[in-house]
Amino acid sequence: MQTPGTKDQKHESSFFSDSLIVMIFAALITYITYLVVITLSRQELSDYNGHVYTYITTFIGEDPLKSYMMSPYFIWHIIVLFFNRILFIPLERSAALCTIIFTLASYFITVFMIKRFCEFKKISASLNLISFSSFILTVLQPVWISFLDAGISRGVGSFTINPIYNPTHTTARPFALLCFMLVIDWWSLSESESSNDTVFFSLSKTKTGILLSVMLFISSFAKPVFSMMFIPAVGIIMLARFISILIKKGKARDYFVNDLLKAFLIALPCIASLLYQVFIYYILGGSYEAINGIIITHWLEVWAAFSENIPLSILFSMSFPIFILVCDIRNYIKERFGPLSIVCFVTGFLQCALLGEGGEKFYHGNFFWQMMFGMLILWAGCLLHFFDMGKKAKTKGERMMIVTGWILLLIHLHYGFLYVAEVMEWTFLFV
Repeated sequence: MQTPGTKDQKHESSFFSDSLIVMIFAALITYITYLVVITLSRQELSDYNGHVYTYITTFIGEDPLKSYMMSPYFIWHIIVLFFNRILFIPLERSAALCTIIFTLASYFITVFMIKRFCEFKKISASLNLISFSSFILTVLQPVWISFLDAGISRGVGSFTINPIYNPTHTTARPFALLCFMLVIDWWSLSESESSNDTVFFSLSKTKTGILLSVMLFISSFAKPVFSMMFIPAVGIIMLARFISILIKKGKARDYFVNDLLKAFLIALPCIASLLYQVFIYYILGGSYEAINGIIITHWLEVWAAFSENIPLSILFSMSFPIFILVCDIRNYIKERFGPLSIVCFVTGFLQCALLGEGGEKFYHGNFFWQMMFGMLILWAGCLLHFFDMGKKAKTKGERMMIVTGWILLLIHLHYGFLYVAEVMEWTFLFV
């Protein structure tokens, strides 16, 4: 007969082994991120080299204001300077350490997100599987096949949810995931005041709204492009809901006051921050080419400069979400996050397709970042729904869909390792 003490020992042992796996993946992410950042910091044309040896050095040089105007989203730079100037850590290692912190934050937030979703849905999923899935979402890259050219070179044209070559995007990513979860909970609390009906955080509606406002505001100073995509996407969904209530002659005034108006107030600090940064960057001349500015381009004009086959680029970047939507879109849009994730991607795609900058910066593709955050939200939503699909899979065909989904995830993970190998000039990984 098994004694209660034996059961407790087994539970403690299982918890320790599960936690150990979580930390092993965290250690692997740390190692990968360190290697990539140190290597890219020494490559003259890389984003890291520009941020470390142009922006940061001018922050502490003769004209720090000029550097600030070139990069008014400064959270990553300030933390790197803290490590370098206060703790006396060498500059490249400070850059790596700062990036590791935000990359690990994304990983642990993803673990939390999947775990809470599984608990809400009563899905039996081990912490090992959750941590592995979170690792995949943090490392994966687009598929790249040389004889099916979707870009001028690897990683160009087929965009990624993990541009670890860019420090500011990495900094904003954990805030993006938090905002995604907080909006879902805030909408849930709008329908029911009970915190038991929230998916991720057991907070009141007021606390959820305040935390969401703070996260949006901070994200704008990490990299403003996330909120430039996310706020319009949330607004579109809420306006559509408002119009639906009007058509059905429901309580439109209550919805306007309790939801639309409050949502605007939540977003207001972030909107003010965005307007301020646009003023600094474009109007006062922070944008480092005087001939540049926001322009409306022809449909997909900028993207076409990077990809010979845009539909193929999308497929290579988004094969797993596309697979989930094709297989189960009817149930996906019934999820609380389903419509939001789809509208986020569409909003980011439209901004990418229609906006660009003039002059030489036309080829920088600076409005692709919104789409990459839209891609991230859709990837996250589809990964959550994938766990629910696995729970409900009963027939042979449904189980085959789950197997296919895991194969696609592993393929994208493989290309994540290939990207690291390419940066490090390793040759032992195969394409």
